[in-house]
Amino acid sequence: MSAIAVVDVGSNSIKVAVVDGRDRSELGRLTESVRLQQDASPGDPLPIEAIESGAAAIGRLLEFARSKGATRFTVLGTSAVRECANRHAFAEKVRAVTGVPLTIVSGEVEARLAGAGVRTDPAYKAYENILAFDLGGGSLEVTAIRGQYYVLARSFPLGSVRMTNGYLRGGAGTVDELDQISIRTHLMGVLQTIVPANAAENYLIIGAGGAFAAVALHLEAIGEAPVGGRLPVLRIRALRDQMCAMDIEARRKVPGIPADRADIMPAALITLCVLAELTGAEAFHLSHRGVRHGMVELMLGPSGEHL
Repeated sequence: MSAIAVVDVGSNSIKVAVVDGRDRSELGRLTESVRLQQDASPGDPLPIEAIESGAAAIGRLLEFARSKGATRFTVLGTSAVRECANRHAFAEKVRAVTGVPLTIVSGEVEARLAGAGVRTDPAYKAYENILAFDLGGGSLEVTAIRGQYYVLARSFPLGSVRMTNGYLRGGAGTVDELDQISIRTHLMGVLQTIVPANAAENYLIIGAGGAFAAVALHLEAIGEAPVGGRLPVLRIRALRDQMCAMDIEARRKVPGIPADRADIMPAALITLCVLAELTGAEAFHLSHRGVRHGMVELMLGPSGEHL
């Protein structure tokens, strides 16, 4: 069976994964840093410039996928796309530029795909019970899986771009204690009754998405590369305190942190700390798999997960 490519059009970046259709091994992945919505509120139309740059980025990612042998393609629109007022215009532009239709998925489907994708990670296949957090620019997906069954699959409008624009005035300045409390209070209000109590005692806690990956890059850059994919919560809290005390120019110089994430990292790190508090986790286990890999599983057919 030929290779399959799935593009995930997120709020903060657009990503592709290329997977071998025979053994489901990953043949390649690539990310384009395209922030579709800068200061817009949910429901606002995507700017023309964002539509143009987003469609062009998808085209480049599909060309990368073809270079890896892909002959089947799916392009998924998640939080930023499904919420914008002109999503159909964006979909038409994507098809005109790439020849591939854009499929817009609901929040619940996004969460289920994210969980299914994490389930494909070879590092965690042996674990029966998984609680996965996929933190993006527009939304946070929370998925709890027991064995082969989903007991929770929800998407929440708590992405790091959204939190930055809503609470941190765009993220250019330092983040004081009141700002941190505001974000924490909002996150707790939404998630406290959703996240299973004592989750770390009953689930392996997995983190996916750009914020978790950025923490790993930072730890590698300072000589503390994660062991077994573990991102210690103590180091995440220290990085939160460090980056909240900085303005955006100083944050851009923090080792390992991608410069294009400097504005949203304080909100992202505050979110990770709240998730740790809610679950009782001492560490998150990093996965680079998510919605794209979950969609590949759906395209290839049943593999033990109940989507």
